[in-house]
Order: sequence, then C-alpha cells, then structure tokens
Amino acid sequence: MKRTFAVLSLVLVAAFMFPTIAMAGGVYEGQVVMGGSFTLDSGEVLDGDLLVLGGSAILEDESLVRGDVIVFGGNVDCDGEITGDVAVIGGMVSLGSSAVVQGDVQAIGGSVQTDEGARIEGVVVSQDDFDIPFNFHWDGDVIDPSHWVSIARPARIITNIVWYFFRSFLLAGLAVLAVMFWHKPTERVAKTAVDQPLLAGGIGLLTILLTIPVILIMVVLILSIPLIPIFLLVFVLALLFGWIGLGLEVGERIAKAFKWDMHPAAAAGLGTLISSLIVGGVAGATSGFGLIPCLDWVLPTFVASLGLGAVILTRFGSQSYAVQPKGTDLVVDDSTESEE
Repeated sequence: MKRTFAVLSLVLVAAFMFPTIAMAGGVYEGQVVMGGSFTLDSGEVLDGDLLVLGGSAILEDESLVRGDVIVFGGNVDCDGEITGDVAVIGGMVSLGSSAVVQGDVQAIGGSVQTDEGARIEGVVVSQDDFDIPFNFHWDGDVIDPSHWVSIARPARIITNIVWYFFRSFLLAGLAVLAVMFWHKPTERVAKTAVDQPLLAGGIGLLTILLTIPVILIMVVLILSIPLIPIFLLVFVLALLFGWIGLGLEVGERIAKAFKWDMHPAAAAGLGTLISSLIVGGVAGATSGFGLIPCLDWVLPTFVASLGLGAVILTRFGSQSYAVQPKGTDLVVDDSTESEE
C-alpha cells in the first residue's frame, strides 16, 4: 500500500510542478500541459512554446503561438498562426483554412490534413513520408541528402524533450540506489549543503572553474595524462553525488510537508526527479523548451556547485562537517555513525 501511494504521489507531484498559465492582457506565457488539452481562444497570444502530454492542442481562429507546438499522444487542431514548428507523436495535425505555420509540420504515427487556404512555410512530414532519407542515383553519381532537412529540426526538438525526461528519471533511479546503499553519506552531504550553503557553493563553483586549468596542466606535464580519465570520473561522480544529496533533502521536505511516510530512498528519488525536472525545465539549454532561457547555465551551475561543495567538505559523505559555535576555526567532525 505504501509503495502504491509513493508511486501515485510521485506522479501527482510531477504533474503539479509545472507552472500554470499566466495571463496578462490576453497574452499567455509558454505552457506545459500534462494529461489534458489546451485551448487558445480567438485573439489570444501564447508567448512561448506549447508542450502537451496526453492531450490535444486547439488553436482557434486569429490566435497566435510565438514558438513551437509539440504534442505527445494527442492532436493539433489549428486555425490560428504558429511562428515555429509543429511536431506530433501519435496523433494528427489538422490545419484549417486560416491556419499559418511558419516552420515545419511533422506527425509521427499520424497524418497531416490541411484545408484549402492553410499556409505552411516549412516542410510537411507525416508517417507516409518516412522512407530512406537519401536519393541515390548511381548512374548520375549524385547523392541527395535533402530529405534530412525536412526532419532535422522537429526531430531535434523531440529528441531534446525525450532526453530531458529520460535523464531526469535516470538520475532519480540513481538517487534511489545511492540512498539504499549509502544513506548516511548522502544524508551528510545534504545536511552540509543546507547548513553551509555559501561555503559549499563557493567551494563547488571554484572547483568547477579550476577543472579545465587543472586538466590543461596535466596535459602539459605529459606524465600525468593517464590520470585525466580518473580525475574526470571522480569529478563527475562528485557532481552526481552532490545532486542526489540535494534531491534527498528536497524529497524529505516534500514528504514532511504532505505528511507522507516515505522511505529515504523513495524520498531521494522523488526529490531528485522534481529537482532535475525543474532545473531542466527552467534552463532552456537542457530541455529544449526552457521557460527562462536566460538561466540556461546559471541555475544548473548554482545547484551543481552547491552539491559539489558539500561533497568536498564531507569528503564524499565519509564524515560530518560542522563549525564551532564559538570562535572562528572550522572544525570537521570525524565521527562516522554506524549504518542502521
């Protein structure tokens, strides 16, 4: 029963973590809709990308979407204008007589239907159009890869989104395993990040900035070149461990707020998933449909620095880190509590 409740809670929180529609004078911000349909009324404007999971997108006459429209498991019924691309997986694209799409239109597992008067400035790719994307004319010695152009951009958008969700769930799975086997070390990392955010963030950011110079020095020294893969492996593991430690803290606070009885491993998985989805969703470069593109690198770097610094201060969670209440000397608590 508890396991079922945890899974349902995970789905519920993941659904509610996306921002709701913000309206100001008939202008909406970019929107992500899960498990429902989205309708943009006549005369309204969506200033950003539209992503619909498990529903349909209905764009009425004289509506405007300043971005891409991407739908998984639903249809797109458009009579308005879209400045970007339209990509649908497992559904159909219907363009009315007044519809205008400035980009490409792609339907995987479906078809594209256009009324007379509909205008598509890009290319149209439907399930019937998926063949070998090369025209080989051996006699004319011509290899024409032009078909790639018709699927490159929509495919890139879909790939970014799929990778965004896959990466988030993969990190959540790693968090569950990490806490199952190294609960106390992960807990020490989380506690240090919360208790010493400025110190941990500063050390983590400094470490990230010094990584490339250190690698260049190792290359110059030549003899230390074989150590570069080991150095990079430790660096990546520290980043992941720090991210998971922060995820554990987020998950435990969510469980406490909603009074859920969750195992620490489940809390770590939930917190890491939500953190990864939020950071990836806000940072445009990581998800492909970022809500705040100017934070492409700022937010991920801040979170990664905080977790990395906590890992360094606790020496990969092997010991607790504490500061003396009195005096200015930093003290490291070498006590290693036994795993229960």
